Amino acid sequence: MKKKLLTSLINLCLFSAAQAQDSLQVKHHVSAPYKVAVGIRYSAGGPTGVDLGITGKFFFSRQSALEVHSTINPNARNYLASLSYIWQPKLATSERIRPYAGIGMGIIRPDSKYYDNETTQSNLVVIPTIGIEYQFRRLPIAVSLDYRSTLMRVGGGSYNLNLRNTSNLGLGLKYTFR
Repeated sequence: MKKKLLTSLINLCLFSAAQAQDSLQVKHHVSAPYKVAVGIRYSAGGPTGVDLGITGKFFFSRQSALEVHSTINPNARNYLASLSYIWQPKLATSERIRPYAGIGMGIIRPDSKYYDNETTQSNLVVIPTIGIEYQFRRLPIAVSLDYRSTLMRVGGGSYNLNLRNTSNLGLGLKYTFR
């Protein structure tokens, strides 16, 4: 009886250990939605009402990315170039919809023709971002909706720069690379 009980206990332990091993179908970790994305960002708000910029995003870990952005609209009152850290977690309910939040530094330069030809200087600014991104299942395209604000200006610069005018709501379209 003791021999049967001991054999059963050893078999139970071995069976439990075998069940705890990873199968080939289980993902070990959540991966980034893509590796690199390049696209455009159209924003409403800001000093001219609309703005167009180019953007690029590079995932260096599962939920962390670096994003660069630059304004390309020739009629913009402020030209902005920025680099941001983006945290983009995976939702438990969806593979393709991902919220994100980030913080970055940028250089903003007011265009002097909109400021009565006064001398304007480049300003170092802090830019927080919050948004949501949707990646299509079969297309290498991601669409995002975000809000970017300019929190503070670092150092001296043009006194005419109104930071409220640099905050905007944007719609992005990116081509993704795996």
